[in-house]
Amino acid sequence: MDPATLIPLADPLPIHSAWFDVLLIVTFTAHILFMNAMLGSAAIGIVKTIRGNDQLNRDVGQKLPPLMALTINMGVAPLLFLQVNYGQFDYVSSVLMGGWWLGIIVALLISYYGFYAYKFRVDNMGKATRNLLFGVSIIGLLYVGFMLTNNTTLMLVPHEWKQYFDGAKGFLNLNDPAMPPRFLHFMVGSLAIGGLFIALLGQWRKHNEYITIGMRWFTHATLANLLVGVWFLISIPRDIMLKFMGDSTPATATFIASLFGVVMLLSAGFRRKPGAATIWSIITVFLMACNRHWLRTFYLSPWFRVEDTPVTNQFGSLFLFLGFLVVGLVAIGYMLNLYFKAYDRRA
Repeated sequence: MDPATLIPLADPLPIHSAWFDVLLIVTFTAHILFMNAMLGSAAIGIVKTIRGNDQLNRDVGQKLPPLMALTINMGVAPLLFLQVNYGQFDYVSSVLMGGWWLGIIVALLISYYGFYAYKFRVDNMGKATRNLLFGVSIIGLLYVGFMLTNNTTLMLVPHEWKQYFDGAKGFLNLNDPAMPPRFLHFMVGSLAIGGLFIALLGQWRKHNEYITIGMRWFTHATLANLLVGVWFLISIPRDIMLKFMGDSTPATATFIASLFGVVMLLSAGFRRKPGAATIWSIITVFLMACNRHWLRTFYLSPWFRVEDTPVTNQFGSLFLFLGFLVVGLVAIGYMLNLYFKAYDRRA
């Protein structure tokens, strides 16, 4: 069977694909930063609780429900932009995963409920119950991350889709050597950004212990993630890896820039400068999202070039989106202002 026959035809785009690729990268950067702050700080909090310090977990637990809401909402936009340009691959991989993919909804509901229950009933629970609730919520998020990684890798390998016709109903992309390091790259990165979030919380509250704990996790997890990143790089096909080693000028430039960003954020981390570390982390995560875009492009190049998709030049949808984006950002800013004012009154 020719795998190309399994790929649906691409629908025409209202505007040039570059618009959607840029919006995909920008919104994915925002999503991954919120996700890392949520999951990483939760994981660090439960580790500190197990070691006998429950206060950090209590403080972090108060921030997790709004963080999770922001993570989910920020995750909708990049998923939609991905489906606009690459929907014929993403939709197929989602269907092929079957129940594993639908299980994401259940896992998110469980994790959401767990964090909300912890936030509002923490003083009415025993330590074992609190830890169990928190642990189950973290496991739910790990499941979501693992399934998303499966989907984003399965969509890149149409030649693997033939497993469905061999009786593999609802299968995962476990045969891909790049899948484990790709998943770990996100998870270890979440410990780094989670640590940075705790350090920023400590800086806001003038709590030096939180700054020390947070920056220690930030720097150590980043160093560990460099090793995971090397594993990820050498696990992808050789011809694609060489694209980042000089065969593709834009991909190589982005890759080198992201490494420079890692050096700068580590420098800020070792100097215990949460503010500078935050700026360099945002820049580096954005560059990593660009690397991810190049990787997807190289994987799909034998099957599809988004530049070849027909364009109808209907800009009305773009203007409508940008208008709602501005209104939405103003509303979010207003809500955050109310949130922080309410927090200051409680303090």
